Amino acid sequence: MRMLIRNIPCFLLFTLLSSGSMAQTVTPSSVSINGNTLQAKLQVTTLIEVDLVVEFEKSVGLNADNINISATLSDVNASNITNRLSSADIKVIPTFPVIISISPKADAGFAFEGLASVEIYTKSVDYNTAMPARIFRSHANSNFEDITSMISAGSIRARGNTGSFSDFMLLLDERNNADIIDDTFSQLNQLVSQYNNHISATLAITIQTGISALQQALLMTDYTAALEVVEELIIVTENASGEQLSNVWRSSNDLVNMQGELLTRLRTLKYSLRVI
Repeated sequence: MRMLIRNIPCFLLFTLLSSGSMAQTVTPSSVSINGNTLQAKLQVTTLIEVDLVVEFEKSVGLNADNINISATLSDVNASNITNRLSSADIKVIPTFPVIISISPKADAGFAFEGLASVEIYTKSVDYNTAMPARIFRSHANSNFEDITSMISAGSIRARGNTGSFSDFMLLLDERNNADIIDDTFSQLNQLVSQYNNHISATLAITIQTGISALQQALLMTDYTAALEVVEELIIVTENASGEQLSNVWRSSNDLVNMQGELLTRLRTLKYSLRVI
């Protein structure tokens, strides 16, 4: 498929935050679309550059004019960040206090099915396995939640998944691994309880049985068994049809992409269970 590239003048907007600090926001210097993949480059400062990649399983109306993308350099203690951190052990990376916002325009007709992946690459953070860096998202100014599915060493490359669009940040998560896993499991359990009407009755029984088995394995700290259950749930969720499980998100933000949201939590659990 032909690649469409749009060069966008990079400009700075300065906004006074409630904390009294000055934030600096930039739009991409370039955006390219190739099939179901969007790539953007953001020059936040002379020292901070971000490469952003968003991939969709299937999308409609994906073009550079339909999606607002920005990166905001903020103070590490700015309230618009700290008020959205659920634990004192989740902290801003001092060299990278950057919020990346991806916001499809409401009236643009953009939609996607299933899971989307978001990858952030920057040379501003030197990552090693001892560094507790993860990728988080925050939807509609809610708390940032861990969505990590991959972190690679060197200049950091972090990938997470999402079933909707939000703010994204690289953060230091200094909680112990068991607490991280319990938190993601709680999000998974809450999601299924809150949106059970978006799952067919038969599939709901299968998913709930798996969640109960997962909870039991976590209570026994049997992480090998827990990982097996998570992998089984991923297969069940990926293979579900749109009739069994709602699987579309659109820019008018009036649909629940249950498949994408379930897979977001499950893939993060898989990552955490592998590294514990």
